[in-house]
Amino acid sequence: MTASRATGRQPARIGSFRQLEILIAVAEHGGIAAAASRLHLSQPSASMQLKKLADSVGQPLYEVIGRKVQLTAAGQTVVQHAREVFDCMGRLEMELAELQGMQAGYLSIGVATSAEYFLPHLLGPFYRRYPKIEVDLHIANRATLLERLLANTDDLYVFGGLPEHPRIDREPLGANHLVVIAPRSHPLAVSDSLVWADVADEQFIVREVGAGTRAVVDAHLTRHGLDLKHQMTIASNEGIKHAVLARMGLAVVPAMTLDEADAEDLVQLPLAGFPIEEQWHLAWRHQKTFSVVAETFRDYVLSQGRDMLADAITYWETHHRPKLPTR
Repeated sequence: MTASRATGRQPARIGSFRQLEILIAVAEHGGIAAAASRLHLSQPSASMQLKKLADSVGQPLYEVIGRKVQLTAAGQTVVQHAREVFDCMGRLEMELAELQGMQAGYLSIGVATSAEYFLPHLLGPFYRRYPKIEVDLHIANRATLLERLLANTDDLYVFGGLPEHPRIDREPLGANHLVVIAPRSHPLAVSDSLVWADVADEQFIVREVGAGTRAVVDAHLTRHGLDLKHQMTIASNEGIKHAVLARMGLAVVPAMTLDEADAEDLVQLPLAGFPIEEQWHLAWRHQKTFSVVAETFRDYVLSQGRDMLADAITYWETHHRPKLPTR
């Protein structure tokens, strides 16, 4: 006797998880080479997998305009549903992890470039409590993190300068102090007090458009009717500090980016109106379905993390080094 077999329509197989992962990476990083590097693949291998995915879909997934890769309508649709597939798989993994008592799981956090100085110290106690959890930190500027947040790419986000948006939920974490720095050899370094007129003709080194620090400083200056007459852009806090050390100009940086070595060669100028106090936020997509691990981490940050962060900020700004765990 032959076993009966269901004859209903079966869903078509559209690519493998790896192929879908590569296409998502292309969408997030804007190119095949960048996506391949992010996934530790060779570019030819990534291109071949994308071709196989396009063949299974039956339509082109992207086109190259100039040097930039842009997704076609079909590519955007595949990315949208692929993210839903991975979200579903993530929830499955987390529910299984819950059955194991948080002994396994995955946590993805988007982190502002300035927050990378303290986020690992906030994450440390949680990781030591759940050492088998896999943690992925995506460090980027404010504009990129906003894109990732609205696309629901990661579980949680830590950055400042958040706009009001109906699809964004947030909770304040602590203060981010933005200070004006100069090389210790600068004539203004010995001043007891300064006003904007004292620095108005100085060259300022600023972060790129899209960075949180740049947005906050620009808003502060506009609010007070001030501007920067001379400026150059460097897309890195570390790069900016080295440029200041090289006497290329002054800069406004988060105080938590200044370590012991910087304190020997850089000074914080006593400029009226500074430091600017900005808020760090923990943010997530509105109505997000959290995994067990993500919800546990969010609760940990909001219940314990605020006090830890306030203590870490005070310690760092006093000693110019992180407060390391004692156990």
